Amino acid sequence: MEKDRSNGGGADSGFPVGGRSATFTLVTVFLLYMVNYMDRQVFAATKVAMMKDLGLSEAQHGFIQTTFLILISGLAFPAAILIDRWSRRKMLGLMTIAWSVATAATGLMRTFGSMLGVRATVAVGEAGFSSGGTAMLSAAYPEQARARVMGIFNASIPLGAALGTVLGGVLATKTGDWRTPFYVFAVPGTILGILAFFLRDYRTVDVRSDTGAKVGIGASIGTLFRIPTLVFTYAGFIMNVFISNAMLYQLPSYFEYTRGVDAAEGSKLASTILVLALLGAPLGGFLANRWKRSKQDALLVFCAVTSILAAAMMYGGFALHGQGAGYALFCLWGILTVCYLPPATAVTQDVVHPGMRAMAWGMCVFCMYLLGGAYSPWIVGALTDKFGGGAAGLEKAMLMVPATGILASVFFYLGSRFYVRDVERVKKVELQAE
Repeated sequence: MEKDRSNGGGADSGFPVGGRSATFTLVTVFLLYMVNYMDRQVFAATKVAMMKDLGLSEAQHGFIQTTFLILISGLAFPAAILIDRWSRRKMLGLMTIAWSVATAATGLMRTFGSMLGVRATVAVGEAGFSSGGTAMLSAAYPEQARARVMGIFNASIPLGAALGTVLGGVLATKTGDWRTPFYVFAVPGTILGILAFFLRDYRTVDVRSDTGAKVGIGASIGTLFRIPTLVFTYAGFIMNVFISNAMLYQLPSYFEYTRGVDAAEGSKLASTILVLALLGAPLGGFLANRWKRSKQDALLVFCAVTSILAAAMMYGGFALHGQGAGYALFCLWGILTVCYLPPATAVTQDVVHPGMRAMAWGMCVFCMYLLGGAYSPWIVGALTDKFGGGAAGLEKAMLMVPATGILASVFFYLGSRFYVRDVERVKKVELQAE
């Protein structure tokens, strides 16, 4: 068994690093994250039919999604505290079952108010999942493999988004009812939620000051924001998630508008782009990890480069109306847009005490949605209405979004200037098996 002090685990600690238990954890949390995004994306895949049935405007539908994302961000950090201070596997199981039940209930809603309420319930369940999964993988694998493992883990996001988009559109079209996908998608989530209770977990680690005193929640939050690398990484996430949420939410309906196709075909066109992100996540983790061997601050420099390239591809795709070369640029965007995610996620774990890993990622989720990403569906929807609606209005709105990618690049680069110093300051703690 490999000992790894930087990771916080080792053979003598009783918590296994690597091996079959780590692989089982990776596969399980990968599938859970995939279902998480399937349940999110089906709301966008059924957007047009849902709007017609419930009499919703673009802004109203966007407001529901924005509320959903705001609640995820607002609850992410409290959930992360429970994860760090209670149990990762128990929280994962409970949260997954909760959001799956609420997903099934989405298909029963008949009004704007009831839909808003049930999607809020889904958000409560999903709020802390990524924090728990990230913390468990950070402990299960050594630090030198962290970006690569996060690349595999985060590949579940585009896979889940693609499956949610295409299966949601196909099921809605084949059955003639937009509600059907919500019932179907709740089943795998419930099964995986039960499986999560059987994952190997580590004992909760207290965070203590130099004097040996236990650090409270308020002091822990202060500690996070005194790490420059973490602050700049959070800022980069905020900017990039604004872009990705806008694209995930709008692409299916964009192709319905521009090409005059039904929900199934629009979802297929969008899902092709999202499936390509399956290449971007592991590729980003692999390339950044490899570059780090020769350049210590490579993780965030890599994020800076890929963020600005992704923004350029997105702008070009909409400028060319998503046709021909424009669609090809969308496909390149699909690959590049998630390249930053594995190394940036790994950075949030590299620069903090092992007892604060879930909190570090939970705060990242809190910031990237509440301070940016949560508002993009509503903002783009409102701008689309203002610009006259339809394809032309949506294109004008989306052409304004890539500017945030430039800001993301700047923030990631600034974070790279502090990374090496902040990693060296992390207190090394070995984990014990639960």
